Amino acid sequence: NDTSTPLINPAFTRFNPRINVVYTCTEDVLNNGVIVAYKINEQGALQHIGSVDAGGTSTCYITIDSSETHLIATNYWNSTLTVIPICYETGAFLGPIQSTYDPKGTIGSSTTKMQAAAKIHGGVNHSNNDASTIQERQKDPHSHALVLDPFKGCIAYVPDLGKDLIRELYYDRRKGKIVSQVNVLPSGLSAAGNSNTNSKPDGPRYIEFHPKYDIAYVVNELSCTISVFSVDRAAIDALSKIDAVDDTKLASFTNAAPTLKLIQSIKTVPDAFPTSMNTCGRVTVHPSGNFVIVSNRGHESIAIFRVCPRKGSTQGHLRNVGFFHTYGETPRHFQFDASGQYLIVANQDSNSIAVFSFNLSSGEIKFTGNKYRVPSPNFVCNCIVQDDTAMSGDVGVSVSASSSVKDDGCYDDNNHNQNQAQHNGEVMIHVNPNHEATATAASSTVWSQEELMLELCKARDEIRLLKARLGE
Repeated sequence: NDTSTPLINPAFTRFNPRINVVYTCTEDVLNNGVIVAYKINEQGALQHIGSVDAGGTSTCYITIDSSETHLIATNYWNSTLTVIPICYETGAFLGPIQSTYDPKGTIGSSTTKMQAAAKIHGGVNHSNNDASTIQERQKDPHSHALVLDPFKGCIAYVPDLGKDLIRELYYDRRKGKIVSQVNVLPSGLSAAGNSNTNSKPDGPRYIEFHPKYDIAYVVNELSCTISVFSVDRAAIDALSKIDAVDDTKLASFTNAAPTLKLIQSIKTVPDAFPTSMNTCGRVTVHPSGNFVIVSNRGHESIAIFRVCPRKGSTQGHLRNVGFFHTYGETPRHFQFDASGQYLIVANQDSNSIAVFSFNLSSGEIKFTGNKYRVPSPNFVCNCIVQDDTAMSGDVGVSVSASSSVKDDGCYDDNNHNQNQAQHNGEVMIHVNPNHEATATAASSTVWSQEELMLELCKARDEIRLLKARLGE
């Protein structure tokens, strides 16, 4: 970081490997989050290229749309979703927020107010999982992530931890705008209306799509389960052809059948372990597609599941491989290296990251003995840094870390800490495989370079969108 101003509680990081740009958001329950953009240079250092207001509190997730011309921020505490224009060529912000979607709705011209209080104002600690905490956490909607469908990029899936729902929103790719909610569906077996009166609220946290199968996985933070969904590609294709300008067309799809269907639910902790002592962290699919991995905060483990490859009704179903201790406390986040053979785990409350070898055949992990002290690590981002000319190059791992924990609460792989953070920083572990990067020459027109670049980016983005429209 080449700026003198420290980031307060960086919570989530998104890397664009095409242009070597990293976006990081800060999480604050009282003030709007800030999204900061960095260019990674050939030495692996972060060079600040811009910042923008996230438009909401406890910013916890960042998404880049398929055109790479818009960044979508998810704000956990007040649940808002904001779209910010970015330059396709440089990754720089082209302006402030251009659209906002609030699932809480509005009354007149005002946004519906939150019912629950933040911890600093007498609210609960969102890292706990007892009945009273859950009751407070689920008084309001809490958007925890936004993932666009990997096929058309027009359906935004938003796990709502506060309402036990997966929201399906229509995203206008040309305008960079979330237009409306198309569907909602329960995030698991514990949702309201379930006949099992002993069921626990799910609290959906993240959703991940399988790279090969029409399957999606949702990790439920509160019930400590993974929900497996089949994905209706035909429904997504139909929705992708909507002209959002014509409200009547979009209205005809509202409340239609969801594009996801629940086909399995499986626990992330052993049956004998009480879920009141655990909350789930991250979920991901291994690059091979053969395994799904989840972190357990409280059980202090990585749970690994094998994916069923057989065609038919069981394709994508999960079978437990085992639970593996993380050699630390509160594994908020983890990440594979570029080879998929090493797993880096961020143990937030023990101030450390631990490295494990991953067996590509069995799915088991083994501690390598390598452990590094990092203050309250929140996030691990694997950055495959591309040469500006050869498009191949250095490998790095960025770890978002905080020196203390954040105030209220969203306790997350993208964000969640507990007490107000005083200072957070970025730690870059960088490996250079004997590759020399080539720096690009600076423009000679220094006084107008930024203005010209912004106009150039806007023009190129418009051309790309027109070409995409002609292609459709």
